[in-house]
Amino acid sequence: MAESTIEDTYRGPRHQGEYDRLRIQHELAKTAMQGKLLYSPVDLTQPNLRVLDSATGEGTWLIDLAQSVPASASLFGTDIAPQHFMAQDQRPSNVHLSHHSIFEPWPAEYQDSFDVVHQRFVLTVGSDEAAQEAVKHLFACAKPGGFIELHEGDMLSIQEGPDHVAFMKFRDIMVNAWKAIGHQPNPGSFLAQWLKGAGAIDIQQDRQTIKVGAAADDKEQGERALAVLLHLLDGMKKMLSDKPGQPTSSEFDDLRRELEHELRTVGNVYYYHLAWAKKATVG
Repeated sequence: MAESTIEDTYRGPRHQGEYDRLRIQHELAKTAMQGKLLYSPVDLTQPNLRVLDSATGEGTWLIDLAQSVPASASLFGTDIAPQHFMAQDQRPSNVHLSHHSIFEPWPAEYQDSFDVVHQRFVLTVGSDEAAQEAVKHLFACAKPGGFIELHEGDMLSIQEGPDHVAFMKFRDIMVNAWKAIGHQPNPGSFLAQWLKGAGAIDIQQDRQTIKVGAAADDKEQGERALAVLLHLLDGMKKMLSDKPGQPTSSEFDDLRRELEHELRTVGNVYYYHLAWAKKATVG
């Protein structure tokens, strides 16, 4: 995993606000899953458990998982931006973070060696073909009888209509920008297909509904969802504002005000997909 040879293919911003968004998103997803971090039926209490979290970001998901598994567990996280990893003295001693791209094959010592491999909210950054290959690479790391679990979003399915003008505009800007650089705005819909193509069996799926702002029954969860979207819009402004065919900086500012007002008074929903599956045992 030589750091100097891996291109940073992430097109999102690399600033602290983006990592604040990812931490809020972690709590949002965990609450939507009723406090669970995995739906895969892996025995997290087994001795010498091995877990791989691909595209780990700062390591937030893995460090959370460390609180509920035995000390004998070995927890590995990888990302293409190791400069953002949580400092070693601030994470459990059994959490190991290293540099790796989801689009590259994994080292031989990683393959067929993990009880569960996990990845979320990253397959949007490539084409369908690249995402399929990334899933195959990750699936290769699950041991026979082990599991793979993927979580991915859906930028397309929201509430529409005259009460949702700002959110529709926000969605359209995001989807058009993603498509323009060859990215997939709705990877969640393809997870089962990609897992089947990788050779997984016993494929299971679920879809989480995230209610935003005024639409949320759980007000704290609604505020988390609102914060995630506003952070995402701020990141889009940094990337896109004043570029040809994109909104100006002031137009982004206007949209932010309109979006926050609309979500606090009317609300909306968006979705993300989960899929988990098993690797067949040998023989």
